[in-house]
Amino acid sequence: MCARGTLSVGKPYDLRCTRGTEERHVEVKGTTGAPTSVELTINEVLHARDKDNTVDLYVVSDIKVDTQTDPYTASGNKVTLFTDWEPAEEDLRPRKYEYRIPDATAGALGPGRGGSEPTG
Repeated sequence: MCARGTLSVGKPYDLRCTRGTEERHVEVKGTTGAPTSVELTINEVLHARDKDNTVDLYVVSDIKVDTQTDPYTASGNKVTLFTDWEPAEEDLRPRKYEYRIPDATAGALGPGRGGSEPTG
């Protein structure tokens, strides 16, 4: 039996499915294109790699969206299932970084640090 899991902060999966004592977490990703890649958060990756979790990945691809209807309607999709999913390092590609701005007042500016004092 599969029941919608808690979709609160800190739950890096979309559904929690249980059958007896077995529990599986399900991550669902969708794309209007071919099923070649999906975007994952670091928490989704860490959760799927945790040996205490059993995670399945569903990728819904080739979605057609009719924007002429209210609400929009989706159709024409293909579902690919990856059971017992653990993302391998070679299948991951970093897509963005967070840059923490150095504290200029603490003398953090130096060679290669850039920045300038604010004016005005």
